[in-house]
Amino acid sequence: MSHHLDRRSMLAVSAASLLAQPALAAPVVSPSEIAGPMVGHTTTTSSQLWLRPGKAGSFVLKVEGSANFGTKTILAEANADEDFCVKWNVPGLSPATRYQYSITGPDGETYSDDQCYFTTSPEPTKPGKVCLAFGSCASNNPSKLWKQMEDQGAGALVLLGDTPYIDTTKLDVARGKHRQFLQVPELAAMIRHTPTWGTWDDHDFGRNDSDGRLKGKENTRKAFVEYRALREFGHDQSGIYTKFEYGPVDVFLLDTRWFARTEKSFADPSQLTLLGKEQWKWLQESLLASTAPFKLLTCGMIWDDKESGESDDWGTYTHERDAVYQFIADNKLAGVVLIGGDIHCSRLLKYKTEQTIGYPMHQFIVSPIHDRVIPALNVPHPDLVRGEAIPHVWMRLEVDTTQSPAKLHAEWVQMDDQPMWDITLTADELTPA
Repeated sequence: MSHHLDRRSMLAVSAASLLAQPALAAPVVSPSEIAGPMVGHTTTTSSQLWLRPGKAGSFVLKVEGSANFGTKTILAEANADEDFCVKWNVPGLSPATRYQYSITGPDGETYSDDQCYFTTSPEPTKPGKVCLAFGSCASNNPSKLWKQMEDQGAGALVLLGDTPYIDTTKLDVARGKHRQFLQVPELAAMIRHTPTWGTWDDHDFGRNDSDGRLKGKENTRKAFVEYRALREFGHDQSGIYTKFEYGPVDVFLLDTRWFARTEKSFADPSQLTLLGKEQWKWLQESLLASTAPFKLLTCGMIWDDKESGESDDWGTYTHERDAVYQFIADNKLAGVVLIGGDIHCSRLLKYKTEQTIGYPMHQFIVSPIHDRVIPALNVPHPDLVRGEAIPHVWMRLEVDTTQSPAKLHAEWVQMDDQPMWDITLTADELTPA
């Protein structure tokens, strides 16, 4: 005997079946969509932390310190407009102090482990030693070079551009390339407890040898802002220049792409600009406010001429480089050193600026982190001390203020610790005569 249900009975059975089923689980995010956590801009009393969990929701950061600090809990939201990137600013910290942190998602999942910690910057006036790692031109492939930086005591990381290679102004591609870069295993391990800063060069700005006239540059800027945790990114949604203080060192990260060729130069109205008038004003004010014994002017490009068919170097904008030199001279600024990347060669130059600035200016060029070198760009120069096209290179920069005068030691380091070269400069050697 068969049994037939009328339509009303069938609907009732259907509804009961649905109610009996377990609730749908929260969407699972692929590991390829998750990046971080990363420690960003850090001062003596604060730190910025970053995560890309790959989904929307409320994410809880818990920071634990000494007995006096206790535990601080901060909530932040991830949303699609910012590609599900989350940033927290942690205030009220003490100098040179280690803090442990953990991150929990809206479904109770965790994004942290015992390697998630950070140490605030040391007090700039207290004698001590600090160590920073500098590098440019890095691929999204695994590299033991990042671990080498950690093993040699780098307390902070400065990325000088082409970190990573993007080579487009499409927003989704730029976001994906940044995400893949921060997922490189050895780099990911380092940045979860090492304060990380950076600027861009041409390949992460948009295209090779590109300048401020590049269409779509607002997309690569948006991706850069989303995937970095810096204190500031230029001004008025323009550019990405920033600065930070790390003990006795002030680092100025210049943007030599966004403003290039977009207006007449502040230094010579008959020429086009590199820095733009607003960034130039910021740089002057920042340099005058600096009391650090060493002031590092860093950017992606080099501070002289590549002597190639490309125009993305300070040699193309000598009118503005001369203005920088003149400002240093007029204000008797001590301790200024130039740092650049870009050219897939590493070089040390010592410029004969004693008569104008009062001491010789030095330029440290460090490139590349990856394995692709360009020997043709290791060109002769009357002020070149050392130069070679060597793959897998970074620069270890240590400043020691436990002695007088304070000492800066820069060492070019090759992967597997193969010998390169180094230089030691004292504060007295970089003080106007």
